[in-house]
Amino acid sequence: MVAERNTVGDVFSAGAEDFHRWSPALWDPVGEVTAAAAALAGGESVLDACCGAGASALPAGRAVGTAGLVDAVDLAEGLLAIGKRRAREEGLDNVRFHAHDVTSWPAPAAGYDVVQCALGVFFFPDMDRDAAALTRKLRPGGRFVVTVWEKGALSGWQSALRGAVLTERDLPRPPQSDQLARIDTTGTLAAWLTELGGSAPQVTRRRFEAPLTPATAWVLAVGSGTRRMLEGLSPEAVERVRREFTARLTEDAVTDLDVRVVTGSARFAV
Repeated sequence: MVAERNTVGDVFSAGAEDFHRWSPALWDPVGEVTAAAAALAGGESVLDACCGAGASALPAGRAVGTAGLVDAVDLAEGLLAIGKRRAREEGLDNVRFHAHDVTSWPAPAAGYDVVQCALGVFFFPDMDRDAAALTRKLRPGGRFVVTVWEKGALSGWQSALRGAVLTERDLPRPPQSDQLARIDTTGTLAAWLTELGGSAPQVTRRRFEAPLTPATAWVLAVGSGTRRMLEGLSPEAVERVRREFTARLTEDAVTDLDVRVVTGSARFAV
C-alpha cells in the first residue's frame, strides 16, 4: 500500500509545473467549488486531503481567516512546494502544507471541523476504507466534503490520449477508474456518503468552460495522473504518442476539456 501511494505522489511530483499551468482554468475552479460546499466559517479547522498545489486549501484558508487553520496534506512534494509558494504570495499563514499519507495524518484531539478532498478519494488504494479513515478525523458533527469527476467528464480528451498511447503499448484499466465509477453521479455519491456514515448528504453538479488546444491538452496529459501512461516509453515513443494524440484531438474536433464535477457533503456524528 505504501509503495502504491508513493508511486502516485511521484507521478504528480514529476509533472508538478505542468500540473500547475492548468490551475487557473481547471484545478482552482474545482477547488473553489469544494471549499464553498464546506460552508466554512471563521475560526474553523480544516483538513484538506490530497491537496495538490492548494486549489481547495487556499480558498479554505481565506474562508476560515486568521483564527482558523488548514492542514493541507499530500504525497506529491512537487505540488506541495507550489502550494507553499502560493500561500506565501497570498499571506495565508494559516494554511500549512505537509508531505504525509493523509489517511494516517494525526488529527487534533478535538478533531477537524471539516475534512475536504477534491478529486482525490478515487486514487486511494481502498476508497471505502481510506475515506472512512478521513471521516474519523472529524469532530462530532463535522463535515466531510468530496468532489469527483462526473460520469463522462473529460471524455474527448481522455479517449484521444488513451487511443494514442495504445498505439505504443497495452494499457490496463487503472484501478481508480473502477472506484470513480461507483461515485460519479449525484445519486451514487450521495449513497456512498450515507454508507460511510454521513447524514443528510447534499450533492451538486457543476460544469466549467475549459478551452483546449493540442498544446494545452498535452500539458495536462504530462502534468496529471495520466503521466503514468507514458512511463517507460522512450523519448521517441512519447513524441509519437504526442503527435498521434494531437491528430486524434483535431480529427474529433475536441476543443473543450468538458469539465464536469459532482460535489457532496455530509455530517458525521463520530
